[in-house]
Amino acid sequence: MPHMRKTKILCTLGPATESAEVITTLIEKGTDIVRLNMSHASHDWVRMVYARIREAAAKGSKEVAVLMDLTGPSIRTGDVEKPWQLQVGDWVEFRCKADVAATVPLSVSVNYPELGKDLKVGDIIMVDGGMIQIRATEITDKRVIGTVLTKGEMKSRRHINLPGVPVRLPPLTQKDYADLDLGCELGVDYFALSFAREPAHIQHLQLLLEQKGSKARVIAKIENQQALQNIDTLVEASGGIMVARGDLGSECPIEDLPLIQRHIVERCSYHGRKVIVATQMLESMIENPVPTRAEVTDIFNAVIEQVDCVMLSGETSVGRYPDKCVEVLDTVIRRIEQKYPSGRFASDAPLKTNKHKTVKAAILLANSIPGSKLLVFTLRGVMAHLLAHQRPEFASIFAFTPHLHVSRTLVSARGVQPFVLAFEEGDPEKAIRDAIEMLRQHNHITQGDPLVILSDALYDGINVDAILLRDA
Repeated sequence: MPHMRKTKILCTLGPATESAEVITTLIEKGTDIVRLNMSHASHDWVRMVYARIREAAAKGSKEVAVLMDLTGPSIRTGDVEKPWQLQVGDWVEFRCKADVAATVPLSVSVNYPELGKDLKVGDIIMVDGGMIQIRATEITDKRVIGTVLTKGEMKSRRHINLPGVPVRLPPLTQKDYADLDLGCELGVDYFALSFAREPAHIQHLQLLLEQKGSKARVIAKIENQQALQNIDTLVEASGGIMVARGDLGSECPIEDLPLIQRHIVERCSYHGRKVIVATQMLESMIENPVPTRAEVTDIFNAVIEQVDCVMLSGETSVGRYPDKCVEVLDTVIRRIEQKYPSGRFASDAPLKTNKHKTVKAAILLANSIPGSKLLVFTLRGVMAHLLAHQRPEFASIFAFTPHLHVSRTLVSARGVQPFVLAFEEGDPEKAIRDAIEMLRQHNHITQGDPLVILSDALYDGINVDAILLRDA
């Protein structure tokens, strides 16, 4: 029986992967979660692609989750007539409003009116992911003038990072509110909140989702130093964390980035939250059919840290080899998991409630029985998520729930294979028999396999956390 991959694969769709055929191929190759990046997507395109995702998943009899990545309140430059070829020492002006008159030849507007209020003389302005660095030398409420520190080409609508500068951006923009309505209407499973900086931002989005009747979970993207300062409260408030290494690499010293990634993973493990590692996992494969050795090692580090999910961005949205990227991730992850199955941080997570302790007991039992599988029956997904957070050493986790939305939120949980299964009231044995038969049909178990069965949902009207041990 082949090894069931525990680390999940998230891929971003785009112009290279919008056709029904390619989406089907990506899912067949091993994609578990599909990301819709709203920075580059129209509503018509999202509707079309969303329908294709659901159709391809149904055709492959596989549960696939959909994540809508909200653009968020990023700071960007306006348009320039033609790209600037900046040299060290050039003067560049950022106008806080479009109607402010230019005072130097290289002048561009920005979409953030508070820029002059947030910055102070000497602060570094990082443009286009840090490719261009500018030191602020003259600041008013209307404009910021700076000198170029690194030469480079600057085009229109470039992203700006302000390392170490607390900004007063709102949690969501008007565009985000419109995109949110679309996501709720379609029924996406996750919303990624860009530039989450404090728990109130997450709570604001969660309240909106509740008001709209959405069951989606909020994934907080950690992208700047403000977020790092609030990391524990952000992790606790969220349904999961995305380590957005692109912006983090611009906001923080580059030598700190591996340490930051490990720290975030450790805090997510401690608080029992999902963690996704994103950006440049296989960047070279946008153009090349094979990855670099360094990229394979990067995957190794994420898998060894036992993250829930690794993400592909440009590799699958605009790259030349999207299906090959998913295939490489799948192959490399499987090989690493076979060699290093046990966890780094899970043993440090506190057991806060009796339910946590029950889950821990089930995992200790599964760890002690070679070849065992974990079966969990859950209504809201809580017990299945707890199982995933405790990181069983060898046993795969098969989760059964009567609710489709719960099944889809479990797709992101490390090591969990979810199934939708009706529970018969007053007859827990039937649900167990049906689940075992379903696993046999999918070739996940064979006759005689030890099964550790965990449930808080099969005993109608009675609060019972049960652990059962039986053979398949």
